This record gives sequence, C-alpha cells and structure tokens, in this order.
Amino acid sequence: MPSLAEGQSRFITCLQKGPDHFPADLFSESSERALLGLKAHANTISHARLVALEDSYPRLHAHMGHEKFHALSRDYVEQDHILACDMNRIGADFVAFLIDRGFGGTEVDLARIEWAWLQSYRSADATPVVLSDIATLAEADLLAFPVAAHPAMHLIAITGPLSPELVELADLNPDALMIARPEAQILFHPLTAVEQEIAKKIAESATMGNLLEHVLELSDEATAMQHIVKLIQIGALKHLEG
Repeated sequence: MPSLAEGQSRFITCLQKGPDHFPADLFSESSERALLGLKAHANTISHARLVALEDSYPRLHAHMGHEKFHALSRDYVEQDHILACDMNRIGADFVAFLIDRGFGGTEVDLARIEWAWLQSYRSADATPVVLSDIATLAEADLLAFPVAAHPAMHLIAITGPLSPELVELADLNPDALMIARPEAQILFHPLTAVEQEIAKKIAESATMGNLLEHVLELSDEATAMQHIVKLIQIGALKHLEG
C-alpha cells in the first residue's frame, strides 16, 4: 500500500499527464470506471487552465483571434511547470513563451501590459502621495520627504506599434507606458523616453530630494518639477514610512 503522499503524487501525475500514468492500485472501483472519472476531472481542469489564461490576457485573445490564441494556449498550459502552476499565476510565463515562439513587438508588448495590469490590480493597497502632501512644505522638508514606488505602479517599455485593442491609447505613440492604481481604477499613462528614464529612478530614490537629483540629471531645471508633479498626479509614488 503506497503512502498518502505517494498516492497523492501519483494521482496528480495521472491528472496532469494522462492515462499512461494511471495508478490502478489506488481505487476500489474497476480501472475502467476510475479512469473514466479521472478523464472527466482532468478535462475539467484542462479547460479551467485555458479559461484562466484567456481571462489573464483578454485583449491579446481579441487581438490574435480565438483560434490562434487557443492553439498557443494549449501548447503553453501543457508544459510540465505550467501543469503544476497555481491558477492565479498561470499566465506569469506567457510573455516568455510568446517570445520563444517568435512573437515580438505588438503582441509581446500587449501581453506585458495585460500582465502588468493584472499585477497592479492584485497589488497591495497604499496611499499615494498627492500634491497637497507637499504643497506647504519648506524646501528642506520637501527635499527630505520620504518616497518610494507605489506597489501598483508598473512600467512597460513599448517596442512596437500599439495594438488596436488598447483603444484608450489610440493615435498615440509612446516610448513607454506606466500602469498605476492611485484609487480604485487602474489607468494607463503614456510616457516619453525621458519620462520613462525618470520613472525608472523612483526605485533608487528614498527621498524627494534624491528623486529631484535624478530628474535634474535627465532633464533641465525648468522642467524638473513638472516631471515630479506628473509622477505624483499619476499616483506613481507612495509615502515611505520611516
């Protein structure tokens, strides 16, 4: 008699890899009846994986069309490491999979944007810095004001034409896209190349003064505060608790 752990492992392997791994000695029913039940259960799980991936990338699904997306999805979810993956994380490696399959530009950018949107949605809550937090601060206090990147903020470099599925960005040609969730709604913010480089520096800035120094290295003094105000208005910063 196999141990409970061994039996569970063999049962899961059968569900993941099919009848060739059927553990006949684990069931009291006939092998035919047990296998029939397992097939039904495995089909349900397989369908759920495909639906979970489609739900993670609805715009990419629409962009590619159902048949093309579905064919890619089947190949993706049948990989061993995806078979063992939690449903909530099933799409985490899909961008790398698309690149391996020769996709780039529009499709890969869209996949990255959709996964970043999902991570922004799932991220921890944090109160964003707002302009009223710093409006009345003296210069020394403003420069010492502690900041960090908001956990819902994500930065995506754009490498090809934007998909028509990103209707809110129609007729735009940004160098990057910032995804932020300052309140309940997740929003897309197109960025220039300079704004993209500035946004990358948030993670290296422990104070508003540090961030300003980085901004001054990338832009001129006349526009430096405009860039910081934009980051605040987007909701890219949170107050760093001491």
